[in-house]
Amino acid sequence: MTLLSRSVASQLAIFFAFVSFEVIAHPINPATTADARLQAEIQTMRKEFQSASTQRDAASLRNFYTDDFTHTHTSGKVDNKDARIVSVLAGEPTVELAPSPEFKLSCFGEAVCIARALSPIKRVSDGKWFDVRWTQTFIKTTKGWQIAVSQATGLPNTVRDAP
Repeated sequence: MTLLSRSVASQLAIFFAFVSFEVIAHPINPATTADARLQAEIQTMRKEFQSASTQRDAASLRNFYTDDFTHTHTSGKVDNKDARIVSVLAGEPTVELAPSPEFKLSCFGEAVCIARALSPIKRVSDGKWFDVRWTQTFIKTTKGWQIAVSQATGLPNTVRDAP
């Protein structure tokens, strides 16, 4: 085997290993849009969350998050389940309670859904509004749908006085 053919063979081997890994690593493709039933279940869960928040029902709020839940703020700060519930009860702006003019849900099987959304959020520091793109991963457990992880990214140049 010549040096050139070994090089080509080596590159092909790497290529096929990568393609094989991709097929194995991502066996489930999301639906283009979430199944209507799953979409309705998640929307119901979000409404129940808002109700528990309004009623300041900490015990109910605990059921909406997995025990190992984390939320990454636009600042990079990371909250766990307890810190997030304290924020919600304190009335701090959160993606869970913000209006979402853009909301897309993709589901992977019957027990995992990922929301991708855009929401205006009011900053505590100066009372100004800015847009946040956020994701949340919902999983179906024995307690029903729960939020496992959440992350928010503030969009530059969207700061304004009103939503």
